[in-house]
Amino acid sequence: MASGAQGDRPVERRWLFIGLVGAVWLGLATRRLGDGIAWEDSYHHWLVAAHFARTGLAVDVLGGGANGWLPLYHWLAGGVLAVVGWHNLAALEGLAVGLTFATAVLIAVGRGVGAAALFLWGPIAVLGGSLAVAEPLAVLLAVVALLCWEKSGKLWSLVGALAWSLVALTDRSSWPAVIAALAWGLYTRRTGAWLPAPALALGLWLTRADGNRTAVWAAVDQAAQGDALARLGDLAGYSLQPLLLPLLLGGLGLVWAWRRPEARLLAVILACHLGALFTLVALGKLTGSHRYYLLDVALLALLAGMIPAPARRLVLPAAAVLVAVSLRYLALWPRWVALNRPSEAAGRFLSSRPPVGRLVTDSPVIAYFSGWPPEQIAGGGAPLAGAAYIAALVDRRYSGVYPLLVRCPGLVAGRAPAHWLPVWQLHDWSESYGAKPVGIWQPERHGLTKSSNKACM
Repeated sequence: MASGAQGDRPVERRWLFIGLVGAVWLGLATRRLGDGIAWEDSYHHWLVAAHFARTGLAVDVLGGGANGWLPLYHWLAGGVLAVVGWHNLAALEGLAVGLTFATAVLIAVGRGVGAAALFLWGPIAVLGGSLAVAEPLAVLLAVVALLCWEKSGKLWSLVGALAWSLVALTDRSSWPAVIAALAWGLYTRRTGAWLPAPALALGLWLTRADGNRTAVWAAVDQAAQGDALARLGDLAGYSLQPLLLPLLLGGLGLVWAWRRPEARLLAVILACHLGALFTLVALGKLTGSHRYYLLDVALLALLAGMIPAPARRLVLPAAAVLVAVSLRYLALWPRWVALNRPSEAAGRFLSSRPPVGRLVTDSPVIAYFSGWPPEQIAGGGAPLAGAAYIAALVDRRYSGVYPLLVRCPGLVAGRAPAHWLPVWQLHDWSESYGAKPVGIWQPERHGLTKSSNKACM
């Protein structure tokens, strides 16, 4: 019994260390959760998932039914909301926390606790690993696929290929990694290696109606950054800095394990994914959002875990440096959260009004804080006849992006469509730092005629 108990101690210590690493990350992520949500994507994902939870249809109501994102995350998130309540965005953040920690556990079991800390403690996982977006699910599935492909046997190979197929139906920013894995699987003649191909084709077809949305947004957001070198400089100063230490340790692991096919596979996928992201950012087709690199941090952690056992003990203390980097990025987070203040205030104003009719808006933030059911919310391209309110983001920078501003350009100058009256507009200090101002209009007492839908000038 004594020898058996001693044999169990290394396993117990490993799980203890995994728990400690996870506790440190959860402490950092909790601070991010307490500061709120920056940007609009989490609210947009929530809106699609909430609509699915209430109606069984995973469509983007702001886009007029075209789902610009892939369905797998929204099915999962919608299932969660169907259980805990359709307006519970915090539950989706909790789902992201669970998915990210599950990824770290797999990395720890496959590569060691130091590799898991390298994945978790950096600002990319601290800021993006607890957001209600698709990336945490895609990264978990990708790690499952990679670890399955490291095992021998046709069944493991088939499971890995299936996991890559699910990645292809979860997150578009992961497609370069899926394409690289598909090519590798075909080249090495893995069982079921062709499975990601139809999944990629299906994902491309599902998002065909909104395929250029990311590029259009990137063009607006990067308009003030100048040429490609300036954009890459901004990327290096923000998104790439947290990758420097993982790149160093992952590179060491790659050097030590280059002869192992799994190391070369990780290197190929990492090169394809990072190369595609850098190219798209330089061309102005993609913003440098930190969460796009969550997959790359996981790949680098897997590579770092291939450093020989004696030297691998240094990975954990080296990863501790990332905690300080994460704290510095967390100090910046409230500045980005504040950019949602005008939309939050507009949504809270609408929450005091009875949800009768439709709310027409281009803002998922307004949709969330209004508390209106998703099926009563429509995007700016929807007919105005019969709508109860227009909530427009009256920002000249986005006059060619938001459908409401495209069809009613006078809104930017405060000119409402015919038969609409202004009911709310609040100047917020955050607008001076890039927040989007908001205006709300309601129809005249006698309502709108069909012809008044065109009277937007």
